[in-house]
Amino acid sequence: MNILGWTGGRAAAIAAIAALSLPAAAAGQQSMEVPAQPAASPTVELTGYVGVLLPMSKLGAQGDSLQAELSTRPAFAASLEFWFGGGFGLSIMGGYANPSLGLTAADVDTGSQTRQALGTVDYLHGEALLLWRPELTGAAAVLLPYFGAGAGVRHLGFEADSGFEDTSDLVLALNIGTQIRLSDAVHMRLDVRDLISSFQGPFENSDQQHDVFAQVGFGIGL
Repeated sequence: MNILGWTGGRAAAIAAIAALSLPAAAAGQQSMEVPAQPAASPTVELTGYVGVLLPMSKLGAQGDSLQAELSTRPAFAASLEFWFGGGFGLSIMGGYANPSLGLTAADVDTGSQTRQALGTVDYLHGEALLLWRPELTGAAAVLLPYFGAGAGVRHLGFEADSGFEDTSDLVLALNIGTQIRLSDAVHMRLDVRDLISSFQGPFENSDQQHDVFAQVGFGIGL
């Protein structure tokens, strides 16, 4: 028996089988690989809000004798959000409220106070905010908290006989809220934002303004 011939033939057969097995193994490995998920495309959301304006500080003061303040009133707003990757988004909001303006006069001798109503104020505001919310999936994506900060303008339009002049002031806007997904296209928002500004007016001094808007919103994804 030719041992060398038999050994060589056996080695050649093993090599041939291995060569044929490599493509099949590679194909099997490729079939086991999970295809890469495409990057999430930007989304756009439109939301309408209704709530309340809560002025947290006096509008201005003249020593201890005069103090002017805005009242709590219903507030309305609408926003357009552009959400990008990483949970970041851009919100553009505009809103309106119509609070009353009151002037409180104090008698420094007796301590008695009298309050005078000076009509209502057209309160308009607009701001742009950078937002962030966590990127959640599954059941956790139903409730999404979000946080934001930005800047804008508030305009106060006073009645002609109030003694105040219309003014537009820059504001710093801070925002916190929760988005509740009701369906793939419809959402609800619980939104609180603080518009921080300074108002001079006809007073010696003015407190830093904190106008808090607490609102509920319903919107759709576009």
